[in-house]
Amino acid sequence: MKSNKAILRAWMLGAAPAALLAIATPAAAQQVDETPQAATMVGDVVVTARRRSENLQDVPIAVTAVTGEGLEARGYSSLIDIQQMTPNLTFTPGTGGSSGQMSAYVRGVGEYDYIVTSDPAVAVFFDGVYQGRPFGALTSLMGIERVEVLRGPQGSLFGKNTIGGAISVVMKKPTGSNTGEADLKVGSYDYAQVRGSYDMALTDDLSMSVSALGRWGDGWQELESGGTKGNTDQIAGRAALRWTKGELDAVLSVDGYRQRQNAAANSMIAFQPVFFSDMYSQFVEPCCTVHKDIDKTDVTPMLNIDNADAGSATLTLDFPAFGGDMKSISAARYSRVAFARDGDASVTNYSGDRQDITSRQFSQEFQLSNELFDGKVTTLAGLYLYHERSRQKTTLVTAWGLYPKLIEAGFDPAMAEALDFNVAFDQTQETDNIALFGNATYRATERLSFDVGARYTHEEKTFDQSATRIFAKVPLIPGVPSYTLDETWSNFSPKVSANYEFNDEVRGYAIISQGFRSGGFNGRPTSEAEIGSFDPEILTSYEIGLKNDLLDRRLRLNLSAFYNQYQDMQVVVSYPIMGGVVARTENAGKARIWGIEAEGRFIANDWLSFEGALGYLNAAYEEYFSQDPSGNILDYSHLKLKHTPPWTASLGAVVNRRIGQFDTTFRVDAAYMDEQYSDTQNQPLLKGEAHTLLNASVNFRADNGLSFGIEGQNLTDERVIKEGYDGAAFFGFTEAYYNPPRRIYATVRYAF
Repeated sequence: MKSNKAILRAWMLGAAPAALLAIATPAAAQQVDETPQAATMVGDVVVTARRRSENLQDVPIAVTAVTGEGLEARGYSSLIDIQQMTPNLTFTPGTGGSSGQMSAYVRGVGEYDYIVTSDPAVAVFFDGVYQGRPFGALTSLMGIERVEVLRGPQGSLFGKNTIGGAISVVMKKPTGSNTGEADLKVGSYDYAQVRGSYDMALTDDLSMSVSALGRWGDGWQELESGGTKGNTDQIAGRAALRWTKGELDAVLSVDGYRQRQNAAANSMIAFQPVFFSDMYSQFVEPCCTVHKDIDKTDVTPMLNIDNADAGSATLTLDFPAFGGDMKSISAARYSRVAFARDGDASVTNYSGDRQDITSRQFSQEFQLSNELFDGKVTTLAGLYLYHERSRQKTTLVTAWGLYPKLIEAGFDPAMAEALDFNVAFDQTQETDNIALFGNATYRATERLSFDVGARYTHEEKTFDQSATRIFAKVPLIPGVPSYTLDETWSNFSPKVSANYEFNDEVRGYAIISQGFRSGGFNGRPTSEAEIGSFDPEILTSYEIGLKNDLLDRRLRLNLSAFYNQYQDMQVVVSYPIMGGVVARTENAGKARIWGIEAEGRFIANDWLSFEGALGYLNAAYEEYFSQDPSGNILDYSHLKLKHTPPWTASLGAVVNRRIGQFDTTFRVDAAYMDEQYSDTQNQPLLKGEAHTLLNASVNFRADNGLSFGIEGQNLTDERVIKEGYDGAAFFGFTEAYYNPPRRIYATVRYAF
């Protein structure tokens, strides 16, 4: 903690006076553009939300876009940080003990489990490639061009169907500029990060870029037995080769990622003795004690792991064909992760689980875009092929060692066997997806246009599973050592929109679209009756929006309102049973979600600007009847959808000044998130409270390419629950995952 105080003193002695000096000396304003007018105008942001390059304001979709430079300026170190600036976007850390899992909710649509039978409702695309198992994403490397968050169904524009939205990470292509940059970042909890990138010309037609990342640091949660949880130990790299010849543009990229860490930080926040904990305490060792401080815990060595290895290769070809432009994206990806969670938060081995997941995916996408009838019609037609094979080995820990102790004590072997809920799951799922998608834009007049899009998806999944009681060495489900399931689903999802340009400053749009997520299998059955599948879910979305550039383009204000009708919504629930616990995905009947969103940027003058966002969600089940293991019907229609905070908001202020030999930027950002539940059944202990995160930074840039700065994340040290698991009825404990504490960093960067 001494290093934290030292950096904080540096912040107070250096950053604060610099900020006051910046505000006090308006004559030394930084010139952003060559013309004074450009310095007081909101610039254009080019996005590819409709799979072609367009000005953000011309795209009739609710999109949040931020450049790589914008991510750096805000101090964002990973993709999940963009929730602080995006309305109605929430990331959760998951409950498996992995720090690399990315689980996103857009407009209340999410629900992603780390089990291989679950697919994300909000898809992550990396250079156009869908990430089936979004572990170990390379979103901290240098060279990110921009990140786009598209809200609402996007099936007619993207290869993989995505029901809730899409998060697209676009990397910079090699240009042969012979330029590079490197930085070093150090800070709280002995954190150190080093990055570098270089873009070079190999020949007139061939260019290459390389980037690398290494970061290490202690975790914020101390272990009573020594060490920390949630530490950092990651190495990543990426190389891209670009060949341009005539009208051919070919980019081949490869990347790799390695992580060796302790398990993600989690806390046992409540415990009440139950049958299993009493048996464990009596026959094995005493359990369990709630820690008073969420920054302290403990863990069993076998459950203290968060490792990952991943690699991918992508070939993207752009060339003229069939009277238009053809794009081909061929990709292969491999990942292997091992992570675990210790539910009882102690060195005893009472409860927890460990996951070992290996995944391979291959995808091929073709896009053909054309302009017809003298440019009045623009079309996009696509074909998408996807294959994934994932194998997951799970070790479920429940009163580890109780079975042999009961046998030693003379218990009936049949009873001891029934109480052996230490289970080894071995499951494999193969997915084959083929889809046709397309979109056409018709320009009826200079100001009015219409979009019509559609998607047809055919998906087949095959699932194999075996489950064995580890100590008793018998099948978990009597008489069912293993089984195989196979299901096929098809869907047609349309989209129509009208877009109108009221004048050069104001544009409006209206959209009706459908999204689809295929069904799947119950990956955690504890009885033969629970072996089976769940149905696909369908989302129908209605949206209107306005995009405004006002006050001579000093103010950009984008507004949207939406209404989503959810049918057969997929939700994860859990129920205790004698000798086990049921955790399954089931289909809620109906739900509806409506809300509003606003995003804006205001340039006050050539040295001061503001930006902000506001989101409101009203989410409720219209009909949701569940059934517990005893067959009792449970009416959940009154519950709130999880991870749907009613209000989200952000506000940032940026000051740019010339101070001596340095261009200086001072930035303050505040992000508010309303209260929300972390589980389907609305456990009160797992409700995350409303909170505001405050970040600030100051950066000094010299003319020779050298820059340095200090930043603070979560300066008010807000600590709230972001995810959790209610195991009270069966295990006796309630488990929660909190956001990180206050952190201070210093960075030095050199561009050459």
